[in-house]
Amino acid sequence: MIRLIYSSALNPAYSPQTLLGLLAGYRARNERMGINSLLLLMNKDFLQMLEGEEAAVDELYDFIQHDKHHLQLTLLSRETVNQPSFAGQPLVFVDTEELARKLGHPVHLSNIAPHGELDHAERAKRFVQEFINGKWHHHLANGLNPQVVHRR
Repeated sequence: MIRLIYSSALNPAYSPQTLLGLLAGYRARNERMGINSLLLLMNKDFLQMLEGEEAAVDELYDFIQHDKHHLQLTLLSRETVNQPSFAGQPLVFVDTEELARKLGHPVHLSNIAPHGELDHAERAKRFVQEFINGKWHHHLANGLNPQVVHRR
């Protein structure tokens, strides 16, 4: 089994609401492929963790690389793992800004993985926490030249 983590920016031609309309189809596809995933959205930027058999994850990542909804796709990690973090979860979607509004405070890792799903996956946990803290984000000020930024 492998775990692949990437970040990307939502193409400005699409709205986050467009993405929400596609989630059920993405979830069904992941389930058919035997893939577990976590998809975070923050400031029109994505961080996604895909877990499953190598061939299935590679096939899905190839699809994502050609998906017009994503810009500036950046592979952050690809590693062999012994156990999934979100077993039986074809697509856990978290809009971090919406979650922060509901909570009334900034999102923390424990809000995204409330049952310790990432406790055994230190590397994945680090990427998720760094994303929440503002790292791995892409800005599309001119719509043509996204840049990875690291905010502290």
